[in-house]
Amino acid sequence: MIVEWDPKRPRKKITELIKNTLLNGGIIAYPTDTFYGMGCDLFDIKAIRRLYQLKRLDSKKPMSIICSDFKEISTYAVISDFAFNILRGCLPGPYTFVLKAKKIMPKLLMTEKKEVGIRVPEHPVPLGLTRLLERPIINTSARIAGEEILTDPRQIERQFKGSIDLVIDGEIIAGEPSTVIRLIDDNIEVLREGKGSLTQLRLQE
Repeated sequence: MIVEWDPKRPRKKITELIKNTLLNGGIIAYPTDTFYGMGCDLFDIKAIRRLYQLKRLDSKKPMSIICSDFKEISTYAVISDFAFNILRGCLPGPYTFVLKAKKIMPKLLMTEKKEVGIRVPEHPVPLGLTRLLERPIINTSARIAGEEILTDPRQIERQFKGSIDLVIDGEIIAGEPSTVIRLIDDNIEVLREGKGSLTQLRLQE
């Protein structure tokens, strides 16, 4: 099912449908400032495992999470003063920052080094979803592993028909992946160069 949802002017019926879908273990697709993402409730392990199966993704490849703000990031990850200055200059935006995870994080979403990827996109829908749930949501690209990222909500619905519960319509998004940066031990390591400007990153060093 494809639905339209504007968190700034939310319709009650659609908002309740989205919230109940996530709370009841559903998987949804949603627009971001990079591509369409797919996700579920951070603490629903059954839904997370189903999302891995849906994408045919190796369970050793952890998914990232979307947080609403810095306070929420600090609940789930360790932020040093150095990392905070970097995050403050880049978020919200098209970056994924890899940080040390706190014990509250489900182990399934951590790397072997107990790290987690965190996003705060510059897009109202994913931020609205985290505020709706009052906790982060899982974030992974809307595609089967190894295949092209889907840019059209109708493509996503067809590709995952019967397996995905809702698609939030954000029109066609032919974007770029997020820039992935590891911020551990006050070092900056660029793991993937994407939409997020490295010039902007260097200005924060």
